[in-house]
Amino acid sequence: MKVFLVSDWDPSGVHLFSALTEDVSAFAAVDAHGTEIIFERLAVTEQQIEEHRLPTAPTKASDNRSFTRTSTTQAEALPPNILASIVREAITSHHDPHILASLLEREEHERRDLLGGLGLQVDPGPNDAN
Repeated sequence: MKVFLVSDWDPSGVHLFSALTEDVSAFAAVDAHGTEIIFERLAVTEQQIEEHRLPTAPTKASDNRSFTRTSTTQAEALPPNILASIVREAITSHHDPHILASLLEREEHERRDLLGGLGLQVDPGPNDAN
């Protein structure tokens, strides 16, 4: 199982990732013993801050959690199209295209059966002969 996280690059965001990893792993050890769980921080990363020249702010003096960086960046600083691309790539890189094609084909058949059962016009599917 893969768990992806998008969070701010600040003490809260970094500690959120650590807490999520610990908590989910602990629950899985009890409720899903033997399940391999891999955690991946998708954004915001130091590389993304540099690559996209994201705005930064000083670390809040009131936040006493350990954080080895001197500046922070909000996840909202990533342009929506960039963030969507990052998430899409992470998801699509972990699925089997043959299984996806099979599921999409099954979904199309079920949709057509339901519409036909309701007496509604069924458009020919992309794989139907003319």
